[in-house]
Amino acid sequence: MAAFIKRVFDHLFNQVLVESLSNSRWFQKFAVWSHSTAKELQAKSKDGGSVFGDQMGAFVKNASEAGAKFRNDFAAEMKKVQEEMEKQAVKGGGSSTDPTKNLKK
Repeated sequence: MAAFIKRVFDHLFNQVLVESLSNSRWFQKFAVWSHSTAKELQAKSKDGGSVFGDQMGAFVKNASEAGAKFRNDFAAEMKKVQEEMEKQAVKGGGSSTDPTKNLKK
């Protein structure tokens, strides 16, 4: 019985995770970028353009730069969300630091 409950929980958690990532603009940008970069590297390796190590070095460098950009974009989006939550809390008369303040007893 516990195994069944665990499987159901894992399935539901996976659904929520997949849906949230699929709706995330940041994750979509990262997925498109990494796919296109991998395809470019694959095409270069088939053409015999440069050494695999150089390609991987370029990929790592580009991934680091893109990761930093995505991280900054994500942080900015999270800041906007937090500010919006704080505005909503002020509108409702609650406090953003104490989520239990508005709960009815």
